[in-house]
Formats: sequence, structure tokens, C-alpha cells
Amino acid sequence: MMERRTFLSRLVQLFSALISVLFALPLLRFVQASFASTQDASAYPIGDVNALQEEITRVAFTRLMRDGWMVHTVEEYVWVRKKPDGTVLVFEPHCTHLGCAYDWDSKSEQFRCPCHGGRFDKEGNRIAGPPPRPLDRFQVKKEGTQIRIGKISKI
Repeated sequence: MMERRTFLSRLVQLFSALISVLFALPLLRFVQASFASTQDASAYPIGDVNALQEEITRVAFTRLMRDGWMVHTVEEYVWVRKKPDGTVLVFEPHCTHLGCAYDWDSKSEQFRCPCHGGRFDKEGNRIAGPPPRPLDRFQVKKEGTQIRIGKISKI
């Protein structure tokens, strides 16, 4: 037969352990979520390679943004160039000078930044203006006919 004092002591220990587990669960979920988001969360499908023409095209895609426990769907775009040999270049849509959004001018065949006159050729190389380097590109992965973009490569 267990003494009353021993029984109450073990009951308090059991409740203390239960409370510790309940406090630890959110912490464990937070740590698990941070590891899960770093695995390959940046590989986003942006379209079918067969749908692209051999010219520079603005391609919109959706991506999930995590902000703590909240998940938002964000509409973004990239500039895609399909070369005649079938390779695909995907450019990050912000100028390397101050991060302004640039546009493609098909008449001059140049990317033009309206903020400070930055200009780039169709390979993303700097032609004129204050930008310090060429346009940033995404790593491109082809899975069948699907194009996926990965991390940004700064040249």
C-alpha cells in the first residue's frame, strides 16, 4: 500500500511532466517548421518550356510566403529568355543598382530600368548606367517540360 505523501508526490511529478510537455510542443513545432522551410522551399514551378517562344517573356507565378504561423500566397513575376538552343535564362526582376523594377524594351532589345537609366542586354549584362553588375539570375531546373526556379545567382 502506497503512503498518501508518496502518492501526492508522484501525482505532482506527473502533472509537472505533463505541463513541461505541453510547453515544449510549440517550441518543437517552431524548430521543425524552420528546418522544413529551408530544405528546398525556393524551387518554384513557373511554367512549361514548350509554352515559351524564343524571345524574352514576363512570366507570372504564385509562391507561398511563410510569416511565422501565417502562410500567404504572393503573385510574383520573372523575366524568362528561351535561347535557340533550348536553354532557359530566368532573370530576377529588380535592377542590381537600387532594386527598381525594370522592363524589357523589344525595339532596342534591352532591359531598361526607369529609375536611373540602367540598361542591360538580353543576356543580362550591364550596358549602361549606374548598376554595378549584371542582372541577377535564378538557378533553373527542368523537370520534364516544367521549369522550376531555385536560388538567385549573383554574377
